[in-house]
Amino acid sequence: MEIYINGNIIDYQPLFPLTWANFFQKLLENENYIPRDHGIVAVSVDDTDSLNVMTEQSDHMLPENIKVITIATKNSLAITRDGFSKVGALLESIKKEIINAADLYRQGKPNDASTKIVKIIEAIKPIVNFINSVGMSFSLNFDGIPYDSNTTLREKVEQFLETIDQLVAALEKQDYVEIADYLEYRLVDDMEGWNKIVDILLQEVEAPPPPAKIV
Repeated sequence: MEIYINGNIIDYQPLFPLTWANFFQKLLENENYIPRDHGIVAVSVDDTDSLNVMTEQSDHMLPENIKVITIATKNSLAITRDGFSKVGALLESIKKEIINAADLYRQGKPNDASTKIVKIIEAIKPIVNFINSVGMSFSLNFDGIPYDSNTTLREKVEQFLETIDQLVAALEKQDYVEIADYLEYRLVDDMEGWNKIVDILLQEVEAPPPPAKIV
């Protein structure tokens, strides 16, 4: 089995049996293979894109008959920038879906609209998870980062999550006019707020470290 990382073959040979999770853990633990500030962004197994072996199949056993595994990595900041770029595109897509759902409610098509709402809520979840993971990866204190002059970043995120809870409550009441207004005039604005959070966090992670204190 040949293993390439960022185009270079490495001398690691797995000891079977082991899971994909253990395989990647071995690589990430060795800075000669993957620098400590890097994460894996692409995996190919015998010329087939296979990033899912890190996610849905991480607990599966690594097959012994694989010939070539190719891995690409990036540093944490580059991964975060890419992630924020994807979040920005997703937020724009969600905004369009919100407006479409509001129109469907006003057209008397609640079933179609509600199906869209479920998808919208599901699409927001990974955005929240990614933002939280960025906070953990870069040791950011959301309580100490201002969203505006009156609100911290954590408070704003919590307000947005409360909005989702309020939307679910409105859906349960089946007041479709209220839901349509709520979607168009509140949830769309919240998507703009998420964009602002992304901009704030990107500034935080790209900020140069403070100068070392002279003692």
